[in-house]
Amino acid sequence: MTICAPSSQKMDPARVLDLPDGVPPLCAFYLYLSNSCNLACRHCWIVPHFVDGRPSPGDVIDPELLRRAVCEAKPLGLSSAKLTGGEPMLHPHFVELVDMLSAEELELSMETNGTLLSAEVARHLKTNTRLRFISISLDGADAATHDRFRQMPGAWEAALRGLSYLVEAGYTNTQLIMSVHRGNVAQVEALVQLAAERGAGSVKFNPVMSVGRGIAMHQHGETLDVDEILALAAQLRALRKQVPLRLILHLPLALQSIEDLLDTGAEVGDCGVLSILGILGSGEIALCGIGRTIPELVYGHLGQSSIRDIWLHHPRLLELCQLLSDAAHYPGVCGVCVVARRCRTGCVADNYAHSGHLVWPNPWCTEAERRGFFPTSRLKTGTRGG
Repeated sequence: MTICAPSSQKMDPARVLDLPDGVPPLCAFYLYLSNSCNLACRHCWIVPHFVDGRPSPGDVIDPELLRRAVCEAKPLGLSSAKLTGGEPMLHPHFVELVDMLSAEELELSMETNGTLLSAEVARHLKTNTRLRFISISLDGADAATHDRFRQMPGAWEAALRGLSYLVEAGYTNTQLIMSVHRGNVAQVEALVQLAAERGAGSVKFNPVMSVGRGIAMHQHGETLDVDEILALAAQLRALRKQVPLRLILHLPLALQSIEDLLDTGAEVGDCGVLSILGILGSGEIALCGIGRTIPELVYGHLGQSSIRDIWLHHPRLLELCQLLSDAAHYPGVCGVCVVARRCRTGCVADNYAHSGHLVWPNPWCTEAERRGFFPTSRLKTGTRGG
């Protein structure tokens, strides 16, 4: 395998790993516990399943097969897992699965819509597991805006109730995630104030991208353009001076100001793709959740494929490592950007969905360059002013 720069995923430097020289550690599993959801969000690629009017989890990860995969991956560096979906809490053995992963000493985080949380489960997660960080989706400062986007009446109240259970259980760092589009961007400040009032620790803003059902939103002119994104960045810069919360915008590193980078610790950038594997509810082992819709980014299957063989030898992973290591030959504006080696052209899954290429410039960076306001301080010497 080509030697790759270390990823941003954290790992205990004292651990001795069973890896050939030059192979990066497999630090994290992204676990898509269920391939279904109890909501039908307008931007998502998940199609919810209902049986007799009740949400069905659809395909879910087999806990025993997952435990075996964890045991196989730990000598490769596995130390953490992110629980996501679909809706992870739809898994019929959700609590037992979190207990198992905690017993395997993995540090855990979770992304959830918050509607299925109970006070009892929140207390158990905080007291008895290694689930340290939980993000809850909240897409409006009022019920009408959130529920219209999530396409389920009562979702806003249920999400805030879930947040209250986490705060009462002792979580002080719960994050709210807002999927920003033209229908809710005017509520950013109100949502930040709501987050502060309800005890959240941070708010992350993810602009709706042209993937999944977000393609239709983009075609209908509902997604933000680069001018609106940069205006949102300026708004958040001002809000950080007014509230005690961390406010994070998913924005390419090259378009972030120095002040933004200092405020957020430059944590939005490389997604760590060279240190993760995704495991889908179907049991498929993939680049990440995009494997649901793009079969060529699936590498194997739990119970049938060796995690070690995939990590060391799968041609798609070898190709990705080679492409990301060769920053001098990144396409488009990435090829002349001084932070490209750090951001690695952003989300390779989005890149592939948009262009059919794993390594490809973010469309906002491309548009900024085309219109002449890509920051000259982020261009390599000899390309400034181009």
